[in-house]
Amino acid sequence: MRERELTNREILIMKCAWSSEKELSVQEMQGRLKEQFGWDAKRSTLRTFLVDMEGKGFIAIERRGRHSYIKVLAEEDEYKKTQTAKMLDFWFDGSSQRMMSALTNEVTEDSVDHLMGVLDELGDD
Repeated sequence: MRERELTNREILIMKCAWSSEKELSVQEMQGRLKEQFGWDAKRSTLRTFLVDMEGKGFIAIERRGRHSYIKVLAEEDEYKKTQTAKMLDFWFDGSSQRMMSALTNEVTEDSVDHLMGVLDELGDD
């Protein structure tokens, strides 16, 4: 079970790993981090993060020949649910209604009209 939280940099690494359809080599991860997030991570720095993440149970590092590959062990949806529940408890005292109110505070009138239309269509069935 994953006990420790991911750091902000580790979250960027996981976002790259989750968006990939295959296991990434450390070198490929470096390229994706630079491309997607503008983080030009040195190989040694990235390896340090990866070893820490492996210890937390989020990934496994597998050596194949001359390259190391990152295997994802944690599901993205599971992580999102866990983080959302923590945010709900911490910021909104467990009240999903208060959370939704905060999230919809910035909703435009057009968005509300669209949502109401969708709900009306669902009610017609």
